[in-house]
Parts: sequence; structure tokens; C-alpha cells
Amino acid sequence: MTTIITTPAQENYVEAIYTLSLKGPVRSSALAETLGVKRASVSKFITGLVASGLVTHLPRKEITLTTRGVALAHSIARRKRCLTRLLVDICNMAPADADGEIHRLEHVLSDEVLHRLETLVEFGSSSSGWLKRLHLRMAADPPHTAEHMAVGSSLMHQGERQQSE
Repeated sequence: MTTIITTPAQENYVEAIYTLSLKGPVRSSALAETLGVKRASVSKFITGLVASGLVTHLPRKEITLTTRGVALAHSIARRKRCLTRLLVDICNMAPADADGEIHRLEHVLSDEVLHRLETLVEFGSSSSGWLKRLHLRMAADPPHTAEHMAVGSSLMHQGERQQSE
């Protein structure tokens, strides 16, 4: 399957449609209520999702995800699961604090970065000693600032500087 290029707003709609569809047929009114928008806004947006091949919808009928829409919904759920585990389980953030970060990050992760984060999460989850040390370190250290994490200070960047000198 080809990559589906979407906007964060499209992903939010697809995610909401998918979640609502697990409970039954999805109507514009329920979608508007879930997203906190007006029904007229939903109608306009659904037209674009139909044109993108993500949903099917006939006036006064239910909104249904296409195969592409379901694939996108599963991709969003996968990103959200990984980020939740990373921020809550590995980084020890409170779920309420992590929610906003997860929502922002889920829209920008590439498949390659997602795969690497999933590997990190699996490693961290399976290594209780490593995870305990990480949590102790995070509790002891203040949040990192620009002074702590200066651009170009990673080992990779240091190697690049040495090669260019």
C-alpha cells in the first residue's frame, strides 16, 4: 500500500470516526460532538476525506472508513500506543501530563522513527534494572535545558566537527 499523506486534522477525524465506529454507526452529529465542532464543519471536512479516499459517506447516512481509512486509524493507534508507553512507562510522566505531548507527537513521527522508538520501548520494558536506573536519574536531574543539551553536542555531531576540522 502507498503512503497516505495526511494532515493532523484529517488524522483527528479518522481517529474519532474509528473510535465511534467501535460503538456503532457513525453519524455527523456524534462526530461533531466528539470533536467539539459544528455539524456544518463536519460535513465540509467529510467531503475532503471522501475525496482523499479515507471515508465513504452519503448524505443522511453513516460515515464509514474505507480500507485506507482503517489502515490510517491503525497507524495512528500504533503511534499513540508507542508514545504512551514511551512517555508514561519509560519516561515516567503522569498520564495527564503526557496526553498533550502524545497528541502533538503522534502526527509527526515517521515510520522509521516509530520503529526505533518501539524498539527502545520494548528494550526498556524488558530491562527492569535499566528502567529503574533511568527513573532514578530522571528524578534526580532537573529538566534538561538548552545549556545541558546544546545543539551539536551529541557524539554524532562531535564526530562531524572533528572530520570537518
